[in-house]
Parts: sequence; C-alpha cells; structure tokens
Amino acid sequence: GTQLDIGTVGAAKPQVEKDWQALVALKQDAAEAALSRRLGKEAARAKVKSVLVAAQIRQDELTKVRLKHFKLKLKIHRLEAELRERNKDSRDPLQVRFEQLWAERLEQKQQAEKENEESLKLQKKISCCLELLSNIKEKLFWGQMEVQSRRQQLAEVEAMVAKKKDLLSQTRQDRTRVQRDNLRLKEQCGLLGNRVLLQDFEDTVDASEHLEKHLETLKVQQAETVFKCEQWRKNMETTFINQ
Repeated sequence: GTQLDIGTVGAAKPQVEKDWQALVALKQDAAEAALSRRLGKEAARAKVKSVLVAAQIRQDELTKVRLKHFKLKLKIHRLEAELRERNKDSRDPLQVRFEQLWAERLEQKQQAEKENEESLKLQKKISCCLELLSNIKEKLFWGQMEVQSRRQQLAEVEAMVAKKKDLLSQTRQDRTRVQRDNLRLKEQCGLLGNRVLLQDFEDTVDASEHLEKHLETLKVQQAETVFKCEQWRKNMETTFINQ
C-alpha cells in the first residue's frame, strides 16, 4: 500500500507540474495584455513576472509542507506495523517514540488541514482566474471586431462627406455661374421676363441650401461616431485594469 501511494504520487507529479506551467503561461499572457496599455509592454512584463515568481515561491513552500506530511505519515505507518508485530504490552523506547511521532502527526495533520484549506482557496481562485481570462479574451475579440466595424463606418462616413463636399463645391460653382448669367439677362430684359430662368435659379438655391444642411448633419454624425469609439476604448481599458 505504501509503495503504491509513492508510485501514484510520482506518476502524477509531471502532469501536475505541466498543468501548473500551462496555467502560469496563460495568466502571464492575459495579465501582460491587460497591463500593457497602462504601464507599457516592458513595465507590464516586469510587473507580471514579479507577481508570478512570488506565487511560485508560495506554491513550492506548500508542496514542501505536503511532502513532509506525507513522509511522516508513511513513517508512522511503518512504526505501527512494527508495533503490531512485536505485540508488547510494556512501554519501550519504540512505544515512546511512537507516541512522540503520533503527537507530531496530530500537529502535522492540523497544519495539513490548514494547508488544504488554503489549497482549496487557491484552486478556487485559479478557476476564477481561468474563467476571467476566458472572458477577457472573448471581450478582446469582440472589442476588436467592434472597433474594426466602427472604423469601417467612419471611413464610409468620411468618404460620403468628401463626396458631398465635392458636390456642394460644384453646386456653388453652378450657382455662381447661374447668378452671373441671370444678372446679365436681368440687365438685358429683366428677371421677371424669363420665368424658366427664374425657376431654375430658385431650384438651384434650394438644392444648395439642402446640401449645406446635409453636410452639417454628416459632420455631427462623424464627431459622435469618433467620440463613441474613443469612449468605448477607454471603458475597455478601465475594465481590464480593474479586473
């Protein structure tokens, strides 16, 4: 039974270390990504590294305590077997030593229970971190998609504004030309004498005013879109830092 327990622990150790290193790497990547916006890439990497080193030290200390408890438990089991074989009623040095080891075992058991509680808390914290990291990655993905969509919309708005500006410029040139032609005709026969030209002039003026209003509306929409994108980016950075 003792040999089986030792073999089981030895076989499980590489997988446990592998899982722990994978978790550390995942935590490091996510933490650096969350802090790099505020601290910069190098500073974030140094900060995360110091925290992970401290966590590894605590994990190593916990492993040493557990191993010590396990070895002591095996030693007590061996002594119990020896006592059962001897089957002596009188107290002897071995019995005294056994009682001492039993007292030490009780103390170690209490310490192990405390360490187990801390281990459960650590495992729970690790699970929460994994869930949080998964949520952060998902938020980053959808955030990048949203930013890309906003940029595309902004580019379309800017293209539309540029097109409207060109159209407005052309309309103003046409209006100026019509005004010059109209002034010349007025000098010749008076504006009221040419109803077609008068109507065309009024239509041109109305169209120009409409385009100017539409251009102002597009400018407002562009400003709102830029503001929303910037506000959304700041909110994402605040969320990552707080988490």
